[in-house]
Amino acid sequence: MLGQLLLGITGAIFFGLGVVSVYNPEIPAQWSGLFIASQDAYAEIAAMYGGLQIAIGSILIASALIKEYLKAGLWLLFVIISYIAAARAITVFRELDSKVEVAGSQVGIEMTSSFTSYTWSVLSFEVAVSLLALIALLNRPR
Repeated sequence: MLGQLLLGITGAIFFGLGVVSVYNPEIPAQWSGLFIASQDAYAEIAAMYGGLQIAIGSILIASALIKEYLKAGLWLLFVIISYIAAARAITVFRELDSKVEVAGSQVGIEMTSSFTSYTWSVLSFEVAVSLLALIALLNRPR
């Protein structure tokens, strides 16, 4: 049940975001702070943010609805979202400014980031979906 629900919801999110991206590539570009500098870039955003997400969303929805595809769909979801999350996390944590200060007997740790709530919320979503997909895979009846 968890697996089907996770695939269905995540598939609908991918599908919906893909449709929005094909309809108006400026919308996802604005969300993530991208500047579309040419007509080629419009086509690229529409294809990669739109077409690819519609395709992935369709596969995930089909996997939620067709029992024989459930396990493969969960693996696909786990692999795709985990690698996206890993790439985003590597970038975020590589760019995270941190310093440790020792003053007297107190240790202070300060971490600053120029990433917006967009990046942190998407990363949180990706980590949560990855973990839920793994849990659904491990808890599937044999």
